[in-house]
Amino acid sequence: MQLENRCLVSADRAAAWQLLLDLPRAAACIPGLGELTADGENRFVGTMQAQAGPLRVNLAGSVQILAQDADQGVAQLLLEAADRRLGGSVRANVTLRLAEISSGQTELTIQSDTTFGGRLATLGQPLIRRKAAATIEEFADNLGKLLGESGESGFKHG
Repeated sequence: MQLENRCLVSADRAAAWQLLLDLPRAAACIPGLGELTADGENRFVGTMQAQAGPLRVNLAGSVQILAQDADQGVAQLLLEAADRRLGGSVRANVTLRLAEISSGQTELTIQSDTTFGGRLATLGQPLIRRKAAATIEEFADNLGKLLGESGESGFKHG
């Protein structure tokens, strides 16, 4: 399943890049995600709890930065996680793109090619798309709050 979500960042591209590539700090803004801890170079492990339709999932897995180009504002991540209790899994190739719209305005695009296995695959694309969109919106709101607390500019969902 391919998903694409966008949000506007009220910050210049360099500041947004710095925050997004600090994965433990940015990941704290994702609803249901537990602490993300380093597990080698450019690799992190963590857990996430989410309600997807009738299922409550408890995913444990990793995220790895595969490539990053600060000049282009593009990073590629690989996420792999599983819920052993349900026998479900998720694997996502994620591309983050930052494009400066104007001075102090940057657009964040999150594209993912995601494969679900086990019981998670039975939920259906419409339900998963709605859940992903809601999660991205909450992520953007939480990033805005984080940036506001640190004195940086905020994020706006677009």
